[in-house]
Amino acid sequence: MGGISGESRAQLARVTALGRALVTVSDAASALGVDRPEAAGRLARWAKQGWMRRVRRDLYIPVPVDAVDPSSWSADPLMLADAVWRPCYVTGWTSANHWALTEQSFRTTVIRTSGTVRASDQRLLDHDYLLAHVPERDLMWGMAVGWRVGRRIAIADRARTIVDVLDNPRLGGGIRLVAEFLGAYLEDQDPLTLIDYADRVRNRTVFKRLGLLAEHLGGHDDLVTECATRLSQGYPLLDPAQPPGGPRSTRWRIVQNVRLQQGEPS
Repeated sequence: MGGISGESRAQLARVTALGRALVTVSDAASALGVDRPEAAGRLARWAKQGWMRRVRRDLYIPVPVDAVDPSSWSADPLMLADAVWRPCYVTGWTSANHWALTEQSFRTTVIRTSGTVRASDQRLLDHDYLLAHVPERDLMWGMAVGWRVGRRIAIADRARTIVDVLDNPRLGGGIRLVAEFLGAYLEDQDPLTLIDYADRVRNRTVFKRLGLLAEHLGGHDDLVTECATRLSQGYPLLDPAQPPGGPRSTRWRIVQNVRLQQGEPS
């Protein structure tokens, strides 16, 4: 950390005394009794000296004085995401890992937000994110609550996680991992909750992917039957991120462009 005068240290103490994990320019202006340009300048100077880290424009995190490496001091990735992209929620492979639907861990955090998504791959401080848009109306269901650094975080529940990755397999790391998540879900969760949730997303391709995977997992006839009654016309890809070649399943009206491993649905 760089040197800091006594006056500047006192001002910094007033800002950090707010006790917030994240500090905005408005927070600093209020704490210091100055206008926004002046507050922004002081936060920028403290960041240059190592007492703050800039998350993005107008948003900073205080660096503890006992941080071993102030330049790499960070914050919880879910807390950061909620501060930057709220209203949003955690989903995809991140929530699948949270609910033990997979044993795999991922460095990138998956977030869906009702805000504008200009780039799907983004980075805050030292954390990578995969962002996807969601209509605001779809933020009102299928959510659980988590707490990070005193902040309330929305996390897709188990069924919402499955439906989200069926809607957009990229959020689950591809259809092979989606099959793994689904298999884990069906071990002890209500399969028909998936039908209720899938009806809400208004994407009939979800039923094609769900029906195909559930049928080959076996033992879920009610789920398969419900999916089969909800098929739309057309032949979308099983996994849109993969090359388009592959056989057509006339039963599920889908192009099986991914060959799944032995023991997985095929």
